[in-house]
Amino acid sequence: MRLALARRPRSRLSLIPLIDVMLVLLFFFMLATSYVQVERTRLELAAADGPGTGADQAPAVAVVLEQGLLRYQGQVRPLAEWLPQLRTLPANGELLLSPAPGVSLQVLLSAWETLRAEGVAAKLGTAAP
Repeated sequence: MRLALARRPRSRLSLIPLIDVMLVLLFFFMLATSYVQVERTRLELAAADGPGTGADQAPAVAVVLEQGLLRYQGQVRPLAEWLPQLRTLPANGELLLSPAPGVSLQVLLSAWETLRAEGVAAKLGTAAP
């Protein structure tokens, strides 16, 4: 005697839940994506052995401290008070701007952008404080 095994009906794959998931993902990525163009600033870093760093043309060194303070020529004052003097650097003179230990990158870049806006040729680098 031969008994036939009952065949299982084959279930069909439904595409509707898959389409729903894809639409949810599409909406998520559309809402999470930002189409705003970010303004970029070109950074000029001081070269270790480039022109202007020799003994005859040592760059002026300023150290950025917290709260908008700047140490320049051994004195600590707010950056705004140094601006008139820093604008009168020689034409080929550069200001080497370095952070003090523990100063955040945002504070350093804020000081650098202020100097560049005032026409001071400032480059980022490291120097002994």
